[in-house]
Amino acid sequence: MQATIAQIEAHLRRPGGGVYRYLGDTYYGGGEWVLLAAWLGWYYTEVGEEERASELLNWVEAQADDEGHLPEQVSTHLLATDRYAEWEARWGPVAKPLLWSHAMYLILHRALEPAGR
Repeated sequence: MQATIAQIEAHLRRPGGGVYRYLGDTYYGGGEWVLLAAWLGWYYTEVGEEERASELLNWVEAQADDEGHLPEQVSTHLLATDRYAEWEARWGPVAKPLLWSHAMYLILHRALEPAGR
């Protein structure tokens, strides 16, 4: 598990940001996924790294719109900017709100509660 997390941190996590699915992702341009960031944060709560978990929670919270809706993925730091329009034309805007994003946010938020967050 530690080796997997090291690979995620080295290749799929944007510093100070979210987590990409994989480097060749072109789905909606390959944005950072809210639920993956929350999932990584949950891992950090389980291994006692609350500061890293809190950083990811703060990033997730910052992705919510004015109504508190979280998207499937964030389009500000795309891996394949030239592919975003193709997906939007096919399926419309990125899914928002997305239940999985909200569920993982709640799991991470709750996991951090005993740490005094």
